[in-house]
Amino acid sequence: MRMASPTAVFTPAPGAAPMRRMISAQAALEARTLLRNGEQLLLILIIPLLLLVAFSLEPLVNFGAGLSRINFLTPGIIALAVMSTAFTSQAIATGFERRYGVLKRLGATPLSRGGLIAAKTATVIGVELLQGVLIIAVAAAIGWRPNASPAAIVVAPLLIMLGTAAFSGLALLMAGTLRAEATLAAANLVYILLLGLGGVVFPVGNAVTLAVWAAVAIALATRMFRWD
Repeated sequence: MRMASPTAVFTPAPGAAPMRRMISAQAALEARTLLRNGEQLLLILIIPLLLLVAFSLEPLVNFGAGLSRINFLTPGIIALAVMSTAFTSQAIATGFERRYGVLKRLGATPLSRGGLIAAKTATVIGVELLQGVLIIAVAAAIGWRPNASPAAIVVAPLLIMLGTAAFSGLALLMAGTLRAEATLAAANLVYILLLGLGGVVFPVGNAVTLAVWAAVAIALATRMFRWD
């Protein structure tokens, strides 16, 4: 005599995914969206590479006798790339996401404001790694031969991370509080001013100041960011 097999019981387990998984999924979406946008690619990849090639090969600016043009330019171009990605590109993209209701829909999901900011910052870091590889490859092909002290080699990644955090926080603070058109104008204005006035290379002595800017910017963005 065959006995009936017990009936399987499936109990639903509703609830949000772990925050780490939500951040990873959002960061992957942010990266795909960014890399498919031609205007953003122009800003974060093409313009820094064009500036590196143009100013290193053509005597458009006098850097002084005995100073290698490419050795002088490469660190500044890397800093410019960080600003382009973490600040200008992110501020404009997030501002228009807010205008078109994308962020309002995200606000209805379990993803918190802090989670969204973490996802966007993770995307920025990933794009900056791509930028760094391309800029260093082009600079090396032109003739860049870095001659940095061990202390500078250790401090440089820290400065890039702090700069990324500061610019990312300022971008999200701007995009989360201003109208999209105001964000577009302000982000481009700041980009042009920093590009023209030469404030894109942070001296090692300003690391503490940069860390304070990063902490304050991220704290304000997390507190004041609006979904709509």
